[in-house]
Amino acid sequence: MSGNDTNDVDPSAIIASTARILGQVTLGRGALIHDFVTLYPRVSIGPDVEVFEGAVVGKPPKGTKALARKVSSEAKPTIIDRDCVVSSQAIIYTDVHVGGGTLVGDGALIREQCRIGRQCVIGCGVIVGYNTSVGDFSRIMDGAQIAGNTIIGSHVFVSVSVATSNDSTFGAEGYDARFVRGQVIEDDVCVGAGANILPGVRLGTGSVVGAGAVVTRDVPPKKLVTGIPARIVRDVP
Repeated sequence: MSGNDTNDVDPSAIIASTARILGQVTLGRGALIHDFVTLYPRVSIGPDVEVFEGAVVGKPPKGTKALARKVSSEAKPTIIDRDCVVSSQAIIYTDVHVGGGTLVGDGALIREQCRIGRQCVIGCGVIVGYNTSVGDFSRIMDGAQIAGNTIIGSHVFVSVSVATSNDSTFGAEGYDARFVRGQVIEDDVCVGAGANILPGVRLGTGSVVGAGAVVTRDVPPKKLVTGIPARIVRDVP
């Protein structure tokens, strides 16, 4: 552990000898930091949070000239609220807030400027793109990919291997917020395994997307859509 003189560590917190604590880190009561974890500056770990082997929290983004979107490497507050679990090899970038009781699965990636609600599941291998919000009690299951600039409501279920995208120009316009638009997934939506949701699509409250569907247009509330391209099949009870 390094930078210990600038940290605020509760006496009951346990830190493995191989963990790297890079200063300006807060560890709450009963926090448990396993081997080979890296905590970057300005990370706050709440009470009874467990961070498993090899996880990285508070990582600043680093861009190159190959990227159209400009990123800042400035360290901003990263907050993991109480009773969370950050599993092995998960990477959580700087400027992220993870709500209490949330599980971040093995190998998950949460990019900068994300806000994750309370008691969520971010499954194994999930990618949550930059500037994305996820409401309380939502579950994003293993291998799903959430594009940047997406809004996900509460009590949403996104099944395994769901794909989303946010740029209908395939990068031809560079990074322009007029074209780079994620999805709006309202409360109580269910998205079936392997579905593909195109940029800017809105899924209305209580709607259901069938497995393998390709959603090219907005889905009204409480409608079931299936197929390629997805079409309304019936009402959702």
